[in-house]
Amino acid sequence: MNFSRLLIGLSLILFISCKNNVVNDQNTNALLTEFSIKEIPNGMFDIDNETGIVKLSNRNSVQIPSDISSLTAVFTVSGGAELFVEDQVQISGDDTNSFERGLFYKVVSEDELTSKEYFIYLDKDLPAKYFHEDDFDLIYNPSGFAPLSAALGVVTRVPTSVRFKVLGDIPIEKELGSFSIHLIGLHGLYADTNNEVEIIYDDGNGLTATDTLEIQTDPLPDFFPEIEIDVLDESRMEPGMHFSEVHIGNQGTFNSYPMIFDNNGEIRWYVDLSDRNVIVWPIQFNDDMSFYSASGVTIHEFNMFGEATNNIIVDFNNMHHEIIKLPNGNYLAAVSKEDEYITDSDSVEFRSVEDFVIEVDKNSGEILREWDMAELLDIDRRDFNDPGNGDWFHMNAVWYHEADSSLIISGRNQGVVKVSWDNELEWILAPHKGWGKAGRKGGGPETTPFLLTAVDDNGTPFNQDIQDGTLASNDFDWTWGQHAPLILPNGNVLVFDNGGFNRNFGNYTSIFSAATEYEIDEDNKTIKEVWSYGKERGESTYSLIISDVDYLSETGNILFAPGNITEGNGKSKIVEVTYPSKDVVFESTMIFKNQLGNGAGFGNVDISYRAERVSIYR
Repeated sequence: MNFSRLLIGLSLILFISCKNNVVNDQNTNALLTEFSIKEIPNGMFDIDNETGIVKLSNRNSVQIPSDISSLTAVFTVSGGAELFVEDQVQISGDDTNSFERGLFYKVVSEDELTSKEYFIYLDKDLPAKYFHEDDFDLIYNPSGFAPLSAALGVVTRVPTSVRFKVLGDIPIEKELGSFSIHLIGLHGLYADTNNEVEIIYDDGNGLTATDTLEIQTDPLPDFFPEIEIDVLDESRMEPGMHFSEVHIGNQGTFNSYPMIFDNNGEIRWYVDLSDRNVIVWPIQFNDDMSFYSASGVTIHEFNMFGEATNNIIVDFNNMHHEIIKLPNGNYLAAVSKEDEYITDSDSVEFRSVEDFVIEVDKNSGEILREWDMAELLDIDRRDFNDPGNGDWFHMNAVWYHEADSSLIISGRNQGVVKVSWDNELEWILAPHKGWGKAGRKGGGPETTPFLLTAVDDNGTPFNQDIQDGTLASNDFDWTWGQHAPLILPNGNVLVFDNGGFNRNFGNYTSIFSAATEYEIDEDNKTIKEVWSYGKERGESTYSLIISDVDYLSETGNILFAPGNITEGNGKSKIVEVTYPSKDVVFESTMIFKNQLGNGAGFGNVDISYRAERVSIYR
């Protein structure tokens, strides 16, 4: 009986084992082993089972049908496996499919536990369908403010890096990281053109594919300026394109159209900010494809489509001329504060304007700190320029010097001053004539101890006429109605000397604007002129108002940008010169039309407030 039980047990074990062997005999492989197309009888297809790519290896020596929208595949797969197109089982030599953009097959093993995807294509190059099957989600000018831009959405099957290129005489391209969902801002399109844009996909393992799409753009507004390229020496230029902060005069106000043009003078990006109905300035670019600006009591943050992504309202502080971002992300703005007054030496009271700097919290909009120029300087000094009202200083630029957290501040009607973070005056770069006591009502500390003394190369002070500014020498002159001071890497000050507003108190011998570099000895309160460009250009680059100057970091060149040359209807220039040799390696002229204004006075003429060398993609 025990033996019988043993036999029964052994039989049961054997049965179970056999049953398991039947299951295990099912094929777990999911491979495409052979492939051909009936309509291409001599075609030889290479199957790469690692990548899943199947390509026609002898396509140059076989006849491919002109219509490949319905071809019959002949194939062999692993034993017991099946081949699918989408959810449909395929029968070798029977079913037909379109191979126009390539075709995905899926092989599923007999036990249905394993599958592998294959992509078959007949083109010379791998079709982009390998990376994405769905059509693009393309929107031209999605914001309505950026007519040379488009938004593109692409979803790839696997994480894929994408590079896109706007084709043309001067291509613009950008490479993005490896993602499955790509939201692309396409900027740099040509106006009034059916633009071609290449989209290049790369899986990082040697497989690439290219799509080409077309984007038709609108023409430029007819009131836009004409742009001429006068000098172009690309081998010696700072890389990039040319930003011009254009404001179109419109019956007493300005419509703002910041724009970027290329080395051919073609405008490749602009945004229409005219819906604000006020000047939006200055335009400052961030490193993350965005920019910021100000108008009235509002700090605006924009994306490159001109959409406001954030507005910070600072009540009772009218922003003008300048806004910059501190390293901590807070803002410094030049403002006119409501209900601030000055009283001159004749006891006449004026509401003062454009004489405060404020620090604004980037999140809350709270004013964290303020600098009052009237408490530091002489509001009665009208020798330089007397507006006859409360615009005694006319702040037009602020530079933050990170080395000592100081501010370099330009007041068109007074000069350039350095102020500490704690609101203490450190020096005054200005003609000595006319300085007295500080204070909104006078009676404050003397300002004369802070005046810089002009010296020659040997450190010898110039005579009193030059110190006062009533005369200039060949080796030194002060700035007059200046804009855009900055600190150079060598510690010197570079400034756009407009040259107007009573140069040498009427004793000038020539009319010009200049980019001028000064070396300042802060301990001894001396100043030396070490470099200047512009006097040799005379009135051809003379701009009484606005304008800009920049240091270009890669080449060390200087950008000199007079923004309101009054010849004809007016024009602006961007001039790039080598340093210190002053060779002109780039020069453009922007010729204004004044179509929306009457051509007479501020708000009725077109201007370019500032200029920069930039890249559309940063």
